[in-house]
Amino acid sequence: MFQPIIPGSGLAGWSFLQRTYDTQIRTFSEAPQQSRVADYFAENITGVKTAKDLVSDRRLLEVALGAFGLQDDIENRFFIQKMLEEGSVNDDALANRFSDRRYSEFVESFGFGPGETTPVGTQAFTDKLISRYFANSFEVAAGQQDDSMRVALYAQRTLAELASPAAKPPERVAAELVSASVDEYVASITDETEYFESRISSVLTVEDLLSDERLLKFSLVAFGLGDDYEEIVNFEPTAQVPENETLKKIANVLSQGSIANIALANQLDNPAYAELSRAFGFGIAEDRQTTRSSFPDIVIDRYIQQNFSVPEDAGFTGSLVISDREFELEPFSLNDMSNDAKWFTILGEPPLRALFEKAFNLPSEFGQVDIEQQLYVFKERARAAFGDDNVNRFSDPVVIEDLIQKYLTRSQIDAFSVNTSPASIALTLLQS
Repeated sequence: MFQPIIPGSGLAGWSFLQRTYDTQIRTFSEAPQQSRVADYFAENITGVKTAKDLVSDRRLLEVALGAFGLQDDIENRFFIQKMLEEGSVNDDALANRFSDRRYSEFVESFGFGPGETTPVGTQAFTDKLISRYFANSFEVAAGQQDDSMRVALYAQRTLAELASPAAKPPERVAAELVSASVDEYVASITDETEYFESRISSVLTVEDLLSDERLLKFSLVAFGLGDDYEEIVNFEPTAQVPENETLKKIANVLSQGSIANIALANQLDNPAYAELSRAFGFGIAEDRQTTRSSFPDIVIDRYIQQNFSVPEDAGFTGSLVISDREFELEPFSLNDMSNDAKWFTILGEPPLRALFEKAFNLPSEFGQVDIEQQLYVFKERARAAFGDDNVNRFSDPVVIEDLIQKYLTRSQIDAFSVNTSPASIALTLLQS
């Protein structure tokens, strides 16, 4: 059986392995033993319909587990079957309880859990799994000669995928278009928002508000009562209608408040009147709100939400929620893990953890300290080595190579230290 050729250790061995990798992995995959494994898997995986079917065929299970670097679990068939049957959708599923993400990836790829659709039997699934199996098997074979090469190859293959931001779902793309449009709209009404913000705290009575046309307009429009404002400013008294009834209505809505059931605001069909009255707090036994520091922002957010029109070409069908004069993007997931979650994934995945610990020159006992402290130290060392602690930085192959070189250099130094220790020298003399 073909074995990876690594003529040296450390950076020299890695450099050779990188130059010859494509040729070596192809030769490794085409070796008779590997070809038989791949052919058997391709011919028989189509008959697998359940988790029990998979674990009942050891040769299929070897490839399935080996593709995810879980080949050491081959004897734990009951455990594997239970994981597969529970699936990965529920947060409390067995596969999701492990800090090592390879278990959840393995289970998710087969889709045997409740409510999941399995891709098993499709050509794309078969090809992808066999390709992963060959890559991992090559890494294991390289590790039998030099374990640091196994770790480096694994990191090169998997770290970029973990670090790369997930593709944005359509809902998020549409939401970001809306957010940009909201920002443009807010900029276009700066004169009005600044006027409202600078003057509203001086409004202490209903009469103060009614006497300032710009404040009144902004307030009514913010609560969807723009038509009332138009009736007020366009009113012309006549013999039949000598008084501005709409102005009187707004005055009574504000002055009577919204606490009593008989208050005018509660008698009108449009609930916006009660919302307006409650927001300003001019009524009996109510606390006036206009002098509160948060009041301008509350009304301005309502004004934006009331008057902003979502662009038709944005394709947005969600709810428009404005906070602090911005569109709230938080509900529209990026489908991406947080930075800390990615660091915890690295901490929970043995090959990646080994790579970072060595590259960051951490002691072997480091894994015994509190997990939150481990996270803090990893991020601190990342900032020192790479300028920041964002895991997404490792989506760049150049940065990954820099990390791997740090790891291999440290590994070579440690190996040299062991080989030149007093005990090692004494043993060499005794054997000579």
